[in-house]
Amino acid sequence: MLERRATTDRRLSRRLEERRLRSIIEQLADGIVIVGADGVIRFANPAAEQLFARSAQSLEGTEFGFAIAGGGPVEIDVVRPGGQTLTAELRVVEAVWEGEPARLVSIRDVTDRRRAEERARQVERERAARAEAEAANRAKSEFLATMSHELRTPLNAVIGYAQLLDLGIGGTLAPEQQRQVERIAASGRHLLGLVNELLDLAKVDAGRLAVHIAPAPAGAASEAAATLIQPIAEARGVLLTATSVDDGAVHYQGDEDRVRQILVNLLTNAVKFTDGGGHVSLEYGQSTGPAPEARLPDGGVWTYFRVTDNGIGIPADQLARIFEPFVQARSGRTRPNDGSGLGLAISRRLARLMHGDITVRSTVGKGSAFTLWLPAAKPDARGPARRHGTPKRAASPLHGLADIGEILMRELASLLEVFVTRLRAECPTPGAAGLKFSQLADHVASYVADLAGMLIVLEETDGQPSSVLVDATDIHRLVASRHGAQRARLRWTDEAIHCEYRILSEEIERVVRQRGAAIGAPAVDEALAVVTRLLTQAEETSLRAFARAAGTDEGRQPAGDPP
Repeated sequence: MLERRATTDRRLSRRLEERRLRSIIEQLADGIVIVGADGVIRFANPAAEQLFARSAQSLEGTEFGFAIAGGGPVEIDVVRPGGQTLTAELRVVEAVWEGEPARLVSIRDVTDRRRAEERARQVERERAARAEAEAANRAKSEFLATMSHELRTPLNAVIGYAQLLDLGIGGTLAPEQQRQVERIAASGRHLLGLVNELLDLAKVDAGRLAVHIAPAPAGAASEAAATLIQPIAEARGVLLTATSVDDGAVHYQGDEDRVRQILVNLLTNAVKFTDGGGHVSLEYGQSTGPAPEARLPDGGVWTYFRVTDNGIGIPADQLARIFEPFVQARSGRTRPNDGSGLGLAISRRLARLMHGDITVRSTVGKGSAFTLWLPAAKPDARGPARRHGTPKRAASPLHGLADIGEILMRELASLLEVFVTRLRAECPTPGAAGLKFSQLADHVASYVADLAGMLIVLEETDGQPSSVLVDATDIHRLVASRHGAQRARLRWTDEAIHCEYRILSEEIERVVRQRGAAIGAPAVDEALAVVTRLLTQAEETSLRAFARAAGTDEGRQPAGDPP
């Protein structure tokens, strides 16, 4: 009797304990299922119903479907009806359920935690990839900067020696040899321009490009850039105008050389993508309201340079890409103009280095307007730049050329007086009597000054190639080209141009022989040989520009027959 009573008490106690356990399990936030030894679900709490998106009745009596083992937690993928997948963390403990051995399985939804961990891993992978890409980009920039420098050094030598040959320093060249040397120099200058662009881009990306910020007049930068591009515009039949105001009225804060480089890039692009008969303009001014798309701080006064053309325009979807390196709005084999696609990328980087920016607005078929924005500045009183020459080498075979160059500089005013007087009297110049002194002298003063400078450079470098000589030769050709175009506007003839170059040659020789007698005959003869060669080149360049401007087909016009 007592034994039966004890057994009954134990069963009652066990039922009470199971009810208490069931009540606790039903209140838990984690999904709980009781799985029998045969792998069949005996019980599922409400949290398990929600996790599996199935009722307890549909879960109980079915196979659990996951491997059950004691120990640490494991992750499983739970597929709900409809295909939605959750990630759950599963834990198993041994238990007794309704008097039989069973396993209590705890299932916790860790989908959000897993996604967060995956996002963190993805962010870390992206950070590592970005760091690797930046390191690779720095290595590329360092490589480009080094290789561009290594390429530029021999290229300067090639161009320099070609110019020395062209000047006749190594002996007289036959006409065909001169043409071939000119082609070498022209190709070398083109290649050097591409290498310089690569070098600038690499220096900017590598953080090695320094800009020298100082107040500077906007008019000087505008005039210098327009002067350099004018021959290109004339050759393409494009009208180039520069709106100038009082040079002291508008100043900017920036690097003069880099600002001129940017304007040359913008003008070159505008001319290249404008058909003959079109118009390119350069204007500058100041504004307190820059374009909204410019990356500039609010407030302050800004100096702007705006290059406007009525060319082909740029599609709207290309406006952002044209400032990326090696990108042109038109690409492929059919693109109408050559180039590296670096000009705009370098220009914007330079502008931002100077705390400014470049913006663009364009309409296909109507043209484009590129605007360089720079901080405005007040005029800066700076003394005139002085030329510091290197010591002369007494043993140089070109000794004395610098002295003759100095003589030409000193005698320039008197030389021009005699030149203009003889021009009026001896040359068939239409309307010469009514022309002003400045119209007849025209570019001759600039040309003779540049010629004198070349003589000085030749001695100081001992006839070796130099960047100064390269620049002087470019100026030499530019002045001669502008001179020919000006003579065409005055309705001269090619005979008159021949005549004025003859007079100029004779007057230079007279001054050199009179004033340079004490220097020595070898130096005088060497200088006059260089001068003769340069004058011959200048006359040919002027006649070609004259023919283009006059609209002749043969490159020459009969004497006495004004255009």
